[in-house]
Amino acid sequence: MRWGLYVIMISIAFSIGVAPVFAQTAQYTIQDAQSGQSFQVGYDITGGTITDMTINPQDTSLIVSLQSSTDGNLTLTLPRSLIDAKDGANDDNFFVLVDGADTDFAENKTSTDRTITVGIPQDTTQVEVIGTQVVPEFGALASIVLVVAIISIVAVSAKTRLRFT
Repeated sequence: MRWGLYVIMISIAFSIGVAPVFAQTAQYTIQDAQSGQSFQVGYDITGGTITDMTINPQDTSLIVSLQSSTDGNLTLTLPRSLIDAKDGANDDNFFVLVDGADTDFAENKTSTDRTITVGIPQDTTQVEVIGTQVVPEFGALASIVLVVAIISIVAVSAKTRLRFT
């Protein structure tokens, strides 16, 4: 009879402590520092856990930090308003790096998001998704600066009677 109690205790410990490492489905909120906008990135990971997600506007990329204890898969649902890969009006391919190495991935597209699935080997610490644009590259502040500059040029040229020829 005692062995039954041990089996139950081991089962509970396994389901509480180990199961989240094998399958984790959730959403991660990323906030753009410039505009203050928040974006929800859905994800599903097996073989590890996600510790952080950040955007890198300079490299037009999304960086996913993780800890992987075994080989697994990472699926990310990326809103097009956060990150996208475009060639003119047409979709282009993302580049996906797993610990700095280019890797193959599967992709599904809709009009609002792109979902990628990539294999992650054991001990992976970073996945980087590189597109052609992240968050609006020019926020509201850039628009205000542009309007003020145009108004200033018009006012100065009207006052000094400067003529453009």
